[in-house]
This record gives sequence, structure tokens and C-alpha cells, in this order.
Amino acid sequence: SNNISVVVDNSILVDLFELNQLDLLFQVFDQVYIPQIIYMREVPQPIKNELTRFPFTIGILSTEVGQDTYAALLNDPAFKRLSMMDRMAIAIAKENLFYCNSNDLLVRKACEKYSVHIIGILGIVGRAYIQKLIDKDTLLFLLDELTSDHTTCYIDIKYIVAFKEDIFGLNS
Repeated sequence: SNNISVVVDNSILVDLFELNQLDLLFQVFDQVYIPQIIYMREVPQPIKNELTRFPFTIGILSTEVGQDTYAALLNDPAFKRLSMMDRMAIAIAKENLFYCNSNDLLVRKACEKYSVHIIGILGIVGRAYIQKLIDKDTLLFLLDELTSDHTTCYIDIKYIVAFKEDIFGLNS
């Protein structure tokens, strides 16, 4: 779909900030929600300063669907290692029918189990490329940066290789 909204976690904000590409988040999604607890407790001040340039919504749980999802995640033994912030992001995404934006494997598994769409940093840069917001050279540069020591992002190289095969149809 071309029109999607997202609930973003701190790691994605940090990744995009380190890449100097925070604007991509706001270009590829219709609405960006940052859970209040993540914004207040995790987002570093330099990123908060940068975020003032963009329209986003501070997300809170506001429906029974969200509250029930949060409670289910809290009581599900498979997800006892999820942080309060991760649970909140998933629950807000579920109640609004938004994508949850995280690279965390446990978050991805919880989203799958609770029928929440998930998208990570590769999904953002991939959508930016498909929407012609960045060109192939920029995409390849960003992928290299994500696997370098220049960012705190950790993505196994096998995911980068598979992503390149998917988006370009070959090993680039």
C-alpha cells in the first residue's frame, strides 16, 4: 500500500538520525506516531530537537483494543522480555491498524502473533527508493552505513543481501 501510518520505536529514530535521513520517515508514511513513553524516556534530546521539524503524534493507548493487546503482551510468557515501551508501540499500532516500526526480532515475533503489521529500517529505505525519494546510489550508501561502525544499527549482512536481491533482483 502507498498510504500507511506507523508507530515508531526509538531504535528506528536513532538509525535514521545517525544516517541523517530522519526526514525519510515522514516522507514515506502518512502519519508517524511516537509512543509517549518512548518519546519521554528514550528519545535523546538531539533527536527531539530534530523532530520539531516534522509533524508527528505522541501516541497513547486510547481504546479497549489497545489496552487488551498491551495486557495480552504483558501476560504472554513468550514475550516476557519485551520492554514496556515495545509493548506500548505494538498495542498502539494494533489499536490504530498502523504498522509497528522496529528492527527488534522479539517485537517482530510479537507483531506476527498479534496480527500487527511490522516494518523495519530496511522497509523505510526500500519504500523511499521505490517512491523515488532516493536513488540507487543513495540506497546502497545507506545500506553500507547501516552495516558499518558509523551507526549503532545492527542488521545481519544476510538481511542486507536478501534485501538487495529483493529490491534489485540481483546481488548489488
